[in-house]
Amino acid sequence: MASWRLSRSRAGCPTPLVTRNPERFGQTFQLSAFLGLNGQDYGPADKLLAALRANADVQGVDDARIAVATGPGSNSSVTLYTYTAAPKPVDVVMTSGRMPTSADEILLAPHSLTTLHTRVGERVALTGTKGTRTFMITGAGLVPAGFHNGYADGGWVTDAGYDALFTGFKFHLDYVNLRPGARTADASARLGAAIAKTDPGLSHFTPFFVPDPLPEVAEIRQVRVLPIVLGLFLALLAVGAVGHALATAVRRRSHDLAVLRALGLTRRQCRWVVVTQATVLAGIGLIFGVPLGLALGRTVWRVVADYTPLQYVAPLAVWTLLLVGPAALILANVLAAWPGRRAARLRIANLLRAE
Repeated sequence: MASWRLSRSRAGCPTPLVTRNPERFGQTFQLSAFLGLNGQDYGPADKLLAALRANADVQGVDDARIAVATGPGSNSSVTLYTYTAAPKPVDVVMTSGRMPTSADEILLAPHSLTTLHTRVGERVALTGTKGTRTFMITGAGLVPAGFHNGYADGGWVTDAGYDALFTGFKFHLDYVNLRPGARTADASARLGAAIAKTDPGLSHFTPFFVPDPLPEVAEIRQVRVLPIVLGLFLALLAVGAVGHALATAVRRRSHDLAVLRALGLTRRQCRWVVVTQATVLAGIGLIFGVPLGLALGRTVWRVVADYTPLQYVAPLAVWTLLLVGPAALILANVLAAWPGRRAARLRIANLLRAE
């Protein structure tokens, strides 16, 4: 009897950051078990599944039979996975619609929808080893990255839908989602030991391995610095614009300031004129910039998420929103210091000599 592959688990729990969290790309499980190939299981798959569902560290498990169907005209292929809704289902990242619940329903990944020239709510004919069957597309979502597909290619069907389309399977895997506290560096070894303790008949198997890192996660990580650089560049432009506006205003309005000084405006009040202008500029920028920035940022991120594709989670930098207001006002007043000093030291007699 063949031995199942064992590999180390990544340390730590996934963070909410998309560049560190493969769940945003549909990989909502931390461990997998390769159970069989070409219709033949390597071991007691039913016992292993029962032991996984009974384990307290297992938050979800999906017993996935996998096979490849062909689309209309045999011009495209779709890798299909079986999905069991209970007990302890594994979460599926969906971009629209819902999971299939009957034998004639299917959820397709975004790239498969494009390849098959169809969309959610329509019907698609797929051909398997048992012939052709028509499915209603109930939703769009992501699938596990497999041997013949990426995470955005393929689809989910029910066990009944799979059995109506295929005889046997190409691959047979269990996808295991652990509770957050169990996602440690030795998770695979700990789970294997717990399974062996539950069922001694499984003690000679080492079934759990960590899914390969998705290349898309690394690609997003490589470009994550670009928004930060762009934000710093725009902030620098804003600083320069405010500073230039204040300096220019003092120079162009020097005659008006001189008249006010002659009418009794003090040097301190002259400085406060510039400070008030700086505060108003910063306030207007915050009033319009923060809401528009949030709206534009979320819109752009949704476009990126749909194009990549990945799970869209509305970005919200709480600390940035809380600090941007005070920081902008303080910085504007710092920029007003030098123009305010110039305004307070204007030579009134020279400026009013022409009057």
